[in-house]
Amino acid sequence: MFPDSDIAKNFNCDEERVGYLTTFGIAPHFSSLMKSRAAEESEYVLLFDQRFNSEMEKRQLDVNIRFWNDNQIKTRYLTSLSMDHQTAEQMCSEIKKACAEIGFHKLTQLSLDGSKVDWKLFSKVQENIERETGKKMLDVGSCGLHVLHNSFRSGCVSTKWKLSSALTSLKGLFKEASVQRDFTEVTGSTSFPLYFCNSRWIENVIVAKRVLQILPSIKAYVKAVKAKKIKEPATFRALEEIVEDDLLPAKLHFFIMVAREFTPLLKLYKTDKPVLPFMCSELRDLLHSLMKKFIKPCVMTSAVELTQVDVCDPENHVDVTRLKVGRETEQALEKFKKKNPSDQLRLEFGQNCLLFLSKTVSKLLENSPLKSLLRRSLSVLDPRVLLQNKDISSKNMSIILRRLLESGHIDEKCCNDALREFRLFCDLMSSSEAFCSFDPQSARLDEFYHEHLSNKEEFHNLWVVIKRVLVLTHGQASAERVFSVNKKVLVESLKMDFVIAQRIICDHVRHVGGLCNIDYSKELLMLAADAKEKYERYCEDQLRLQKNNRTSKRENDLRRKSAK
Repeated sequence: MFPDSDIAKNFNCDEERVGYLTTFGIAPHFSSLMKSRAAEESEYVLLFDQRFNSEMEKRQLDVNIRFWNDNQIKTRYLTSLSMDHQTAEQMCSEIKKACAEIGFHKLTQLSLDGSKVDWKLFSKVQENIERETGKKMLDVGSCGLHVLHNSFRSGCVSTKWKLSSALTSLKGLFKEASVQRDFTEVTGSTSFPLYFCNSRWIENVIVAKRVLQILPSIKAYVKAVKAKKIKEPATFRALEEIVEDDLLPAKLHFFIMVAREFTPLLKLYKTDKPVLPFMCSELRDLLHSLMKKFIKPCVMTSAVELTQVDVCDPENHVDVTRLKVGRETEQALEKFKKKNPSDQLRLEFGQNCLLFLSKTVSKLLENSPLKSLLRRSLSVLDPRVLLQNKDISSKNMSIILRRLLESGHIDEKCCNDALREFRLFCDLMSSSEAFCSFDPQSARLDEFYHEHLSNKEEFHNLWVVIKRVLVLTHGQASAERVFSVNKKVLVESLKMDFVIAQRIICDHVRHVGGLCNIDYSKELLMLAADAKEKYERYCEDQLRLQKNNRTSKRENDLRRKSAK
């Protein structure tokens, strides 16, 4: 980096020095900058995601924080908590400690992935906040991303196709170098099956596409093995069984077709921008698109709400021969028909398609955000919806205000003033082109309302309310981003603290827009200079703690022996 610098040439920095400089110098400064900025706001949201830390070989809970930063809502990394042998009460205490500098009482929402552990933690945090402040956190349901993936998974596993098993097996069958060499030698293909993801099911479209692409080559490879032209691999029987399924192309095309229905909503969810007000309309579009493939048209038209349709009732289903399975699936079925004229297998295929669709939609409705009154009401903040009907918009805003009032986030005066200001705002903006032409893909909702409402005294209370609800998150998009750590630079005595420090630094670098934009302030340099001394004190404390633990263990053992 500095080829002409003698100082840089003679600079050495071993892994231990990197470890304490990172953990006790740089990361605390960057974390302090972020926390002090978040503390200036009156509300923030925490996002949780459970994962297995392969570097530490432990389960951990990653915690991100979401808050207003100037005219935008930002999502930043806060910390990670070990989940091994931790109760919900202990984890709640850890969260309170992590949020102490920001203000635990300002916590507005916990964004969860829907697991039982998360809901226990939510209850504990809710109890603590209510006891200390009299407020309640706002609940808009669990992570929307998890709802989508789990609904699609539910539909897929309900069939007798065992597609997930087949797609997972294909990758495993071709992972050995010798098998890959033989495959390329016989077929000339250098493409192999891709990894099947068991947690993000909708994103397995590329996995299914790859299998369809190389299926002729796989069949040629199987044929060569049977002809004894190449050595038979240990996993050949499983591969042969998969290839012998003549309906596999039709199954994969149907799998892809259903997954693609989720793609627009999935793209909308996978962002840190505030998109909660758009969720319900997009979800209704998804439900309508899926239901019209297998629900009778008369049932669809007669239903006041899609959520009222019983998708599991056979009386509401079209005949399996009239299912909308997609053009590629129909073409694959035509090819199958030429080889096998039997109607029985095609009928079974149709029944499985029907089961796939009904279970997917059923699961989607079961965990649907449409069930949340607050989430449905937030659609009023979609600029395209806000001015369509003033009475409906006022009604939805009243629901939002009532929920904020009941939760203790605003008082009665603010509630009344905000509703009056909202009606005035609708009247003033009734002819604004900016509202009708708003595009969620290219524009940001936070910037939009900041431009129209901030620093305007006549809309002060309305802006307080909109700021508070826009910070609410739709899911775990940022929390689920994978962070990779090089095991070679892990310092044994720091480990977890070092991993957290690296994530804090990476988050700050990303936030400021690159290394060149970091402010190398006097405070940062002083913290870096003191890092070694702090590290030495940390090591002494750890040795003292280990010694005390050994002493306690020895005393407990002696007590047990004397008791016998």
